[in-house]
Amino acid sequence: MIRSTLTQLRATATGSLAKRWYQVGPNSVRLGMVIEHKGNPLIVVSKEHGGTGRGQAVIKLSLKHAVTGARTHERFRGSDSLEVMVLAQNEYQYLYTDGGKVHLMDMLTFEELSMGLDTFEGSKDHLALLEDGMTVVVQALVPQPGPISWRLPSRHTYKVKSVEMRIEKEKGSTFVNAELENGANVKIPSFIKPGESVVINLQDITYVSRA
Repeated sequence: MIRSTLTQLRATATGSLAKRWYQVGPNSVRLGMVIEHKGNPLIVVSKEHGGTGRGQAVIKLSLKHAVTGARTHERFRGSDSLEVMVLAQNEYQYLYTDGGKVHLMDMLTFEELSMGLDTFEGSKDHLALLEDGMTVVVQALVPQPGPISWRLPSRHTYKVKSVEMRIEKEKGSTFVNAELENGANVKIPSFIKPGESVVINLQDITYVSRA
């Protein structure tokens, strides 16, 4: 059963979240934590300590909405309590892209999940690196609102389809343009030949090694 998440997530974004997890004071909040504030799931992006001028500590948090991506800034007193939500990361297998959505399969339950391309974490240019059967990471707030975003793995192995020939011979290792079997283009060392497999760092799209 294919579940479409984007409509559900946006409908839930402004509503009440069904379950709270545990409370911490603002001083104990860490970057990357997801807190519930005013009925919204917010990711802590930055944290700054300040004061009111009357000796009372104030913690300033920069927050990003976990579903819509909207940013906001909030101030809290040291005595305030914040509700922390659980952000789970699960591996899914990429199946195909259709109509502005990617279709993924849970590698444990074999259930299918569809997510909008606008929930992709990272540059849209990196979507060209998707490949049939690739393992991607889905982030979900549990138990609600569920999957909120997805991203490529940190590294992946690709087969080289073609390599651009060098015009001039240079000393040392030279990087050249190459086309991968999935149609994406990357730069690899000139000693790599078509048909070989290479490991690509998908954080910055750079060559790592032969596979």
